[in-house]
Amino acid sequence: MLHVHWTSPVTSGCQDADEAWAKAARFEDVLTGVRSRGADVIWTVHNSIAHEADHMDVELAVAKTLARHATRIIRINPATIEETAAYYTLPPEKVVDLPHSSYLGVYPDGGDDVASRERIGVPQGVPTVGFIGQIRAYKGLDVLCRAVEIAARTVPDLTFVVAGKVVPAEDHQTVEAMLSASNIVKRLEFVETADFSDWMRASDVVALPYRRILNSGSLLAAGTFGRTALIPEGTPIARQFAEQPWVVTYPPEPDEPAALAAAIVEALEGREERRRAAHLYTRAYTPYDMSRDYLRLLESLADAAELAA
Repeated sequence: MLHVHWTSPVTSGCQDADEAWAKAARFEDVLTGVRSRGADVIWTVHNSIAHEADHMDVELAVAKTLARHATRIIRINPATIEETAAYYTLPPEKVVDLPHSSYLGVYPDGGDDVASRERIGVPQGVPTVGFIGQIRAYKGLDVLCRAVEIAARTVPDLTFVVAGKVVPAEDHQTVEAMLSASNIVKRLEFVETADFSDWMRASDVVALPYRRILNSGSLLAAGTFGRTALIPEGTPIARQFAEQPWVVTYPPEPDEPAALAAAIVEALEGREERRRAAHLYTRAYTPYDMSRDYLRLLESLADAAELAA
């Protein structure tokens, strides 16, 4: 069995379109070879299209190739078929649901907000906004910086907590300059698994001003630690979590920084109620639950293969 998650690695690092098309062709050869040997291909659709594709036409061709050759297509967001329809068609008979679980038990966690702040240098008692994870252009850090600056005018001692590796590395200097304000605590490097909980616990709310987003592990990670998550309205993930009180949305138009700033102020109020709601939600479907559902999918494919033999 071959399980494909992200499509972007197929053409990552290609110097030109010809090289990208050649790699896409080789990828299809691999899929054809796997299927010709009687093995299954599973594709989990994480994004409608890759966030940062250099060769969009090739990227779409790779997605269409996967849709054609996959035995099963895993849908995390219930709206996946509709959201991808503008780019490619997912055969409904191949699509199976496997919701994204929380991260309960994945990250080592001492459960102590005070100790976490002390370890990474965040002042005790100040309100904080966190941005944790890889720093990429599509994630809207520039918008969030302006939003924090606006929100700080009405929230005394508001502190911005940022941790993650800058990708690509050439953007490091630009990001450093962007995060030069005195109310920012940052670590611009990969966040080790052992340290992840400290950065989450040091954040009262977690901002995810991502553009073009279908699913978000970061949102569920925030919820696992009882943090309020901020996301733009009008995205599939916002619609999916519309009924969750620990997820606060804001309008990205006409003035996204101002709207996000207002959402930050709102999210900092009533944190305890939202924390309880997040804990309840993220403990209802755990990584163990997801693993059992995935196992049932694999067993169904094995049963189908036996019947066909």
